[in-house]
Amino acid sequence: MPSPVFLIPLAVSAILGAIGGSAFQWLHPQRAWEIFTAAFLWTLISAAGTTIGRFVSERLRRDQWRRALWLAHVQSFPLTTIFLLVAIPFSLRAILVPSILPVLYGATLVEALALAALGVFTSKFK
Repeated sequence: MPSPVFLIPLAVSAILGAIGGSAFQWLHPQRAWEIFTAAFLWTLISAAGTTIGRFVSERLRRDQWRRALWLAHVQSFPLTTIFLLVAIPFSLRAILVPSILPVLYGATLVEALALAALGVFTSKFK
């Protein structure tokens, strides 16, 4: 069973997805996109926090590039996926999935790569 350290951010991502998706039901489209984008950025912040916490708890060393890349991707991509799986039904199909998916997953990839580099370069474990 996954640890609570991973399940709590998944729940937060689901809640943020519900908020971001439901904004399309009750707000002007421009404002709804702003809320959706803010909710997604908070999902990325949640992913960054859990990734950094995992780096410290697993005592990631400076030369462990593969481990850092794996941890950053394992912590980031599921949160984005849960966010989208919840946001799309809540938006009543207002979110254009084919046009928004590459942007959101691209942002997640950039975040994961940056976190992996951050984890390896700033690790206090040798």
